[in-house]
Formats: sequence, structure tokens, C-alpha cells
Amino acid sequence: MNGKLMSRRRVARMLAIVPAVAAAVVVAPAVAQAACTSPTFSVYPGSGISNVRYGQVDFHFTACSNQAPSAWAASVGTAQVNSTGKNLGFFIDGVSIPTDSIGSSTRYWTGKIAASTCTPRVGFPCSRSYSMTVKFSASLDRFGNPQIYMGTRSAPTGMALFTTP
Repeated sequence: MNGKLMSRRRVARMLAIVPAVAAAVVVAPAVAQAACTSPTFSVYPGSGISNVRYGQVDFHFTACSNQAPSAWAASVGTAQVNSTGKNLGFFIDGVSIPTDSIGSSTRYWTGKIAASTCTPRVGFPCSRSYSMTVKFSASLDRFGNPQIYMGTRSAPTGMALFTTP
């Protein structure tokens, strides 16, 4: 009998708490979480003839659904020449990612890579300069989540921008 009395008291206590918890759940405003994405895209400049990679350039992006496209960010991460590139006199002179345009739910960037071929290890004289580009776009999908895509890549004759190491 004592066991039944204890369980009835527990049930009564729990039932007394339920309306208070339910009221708190109803009163508390629903806070929607912002959907964010932060991908990194890597391109590998190299020879378009022999398919040898000379280095790596990383572009980082951040976009959140609760921000305007003007607040979405792009930056350059890694920009390095590998040992093959160094032995062949390949240098990455500069990398940038300026904004091309911003719309109401889109943003476009162009990653620009300036490189040159010079006397290996010495760095001069240089025989050739290269300008390579890669396009990026960000937009909200039909559910309001930001998506970032790599578009076209361009490189001068004899060079290539690869997407695999």
C-alpha cells in the first residue's frame, strides 16, 4: 500500500509540473537558426600539357541565410608552390578574390592568380607571366539556404587550373 501511495504522490507532482512546462514552451518565442555554409575550394595551377601541378590556392567562403549577400565573405587561404613548381621556377606572385557583383540574393566573385616562370631557385630573370581566373557564385536555394559554387576556370595556353591535387 505504501508503494501505491508513493507512486500516486509522484504522479501528482509530475502532473502539477506539466502545465508550467507547457506554458513555458508556448510562451517562449521560436528562434530560427540561421543556415550557414563555409566551404573551401582548392585549385591547382599547373601544366595543361603534362597535367603536372605546380602549387595550390585555396579560396574560403562564408554565407549565412540571415545575412544580406553584401555581408557574405570570401578570402584567400593557402597560396603555395609545391616542390615540382619550385624546381621548374614557377612562382605565385599574388592572389585576390574581388567581388564582381551583388544582387538581392546572390553574389559573384572572381579569384585571380598572378604567377610567373623564372629561373629556378634564383627567381630572376623571369621568362613568362600568367594570369589565371576562377569564377564563384553564391545564392540562396529554394529553402533559403546559402549555396556556393565554383564556376568556370581560365588559364593561358599551356597552363591549367585543376580541381584535384
